[in-house]
Amino acid sequence: MSYTLVASPVFKLSLQRLIYFLEKKYTQSLANKTKRTIRKGIEKDLLINPKVAPISPRLIELGINEYRQLLVDKHNLVFFRIDGANKRVILLAVMDSRQSIGKLLSEINLLV
Repeated sequence: MSYTLVASPVFKLSLQRLIYFLEKKYTQSLANKTKRTIRKGIEKDLLINPKVAPISPRLIELGINEYRQLLVDKHNLVFFRIDGANKRVILLAVMDSRQSIGKLLSEINLLV
């Protein structure tokens, strides 16, 4: 049974910020490749069985224990929650695994 993906406004904003960072620090080509990799990883791993991804230990440290994380490649994590009643995966944020999750969340909160 398949799930539907729903991208939250914060997910969209965090993805834009990640892509912008990669374009400025590296290249547009790398940014585009990373965006494709994130999309493919989400579709491949979360549409059929989102419970394959663990509860996020990074967020548990902040007192948030209902969100999961998916490592889509060497450096990028996607945070999400499962709405089992409606068969939806709610995409919450994406970040480079070398970033501080607390800093990312506070920056996004200031922008939203």
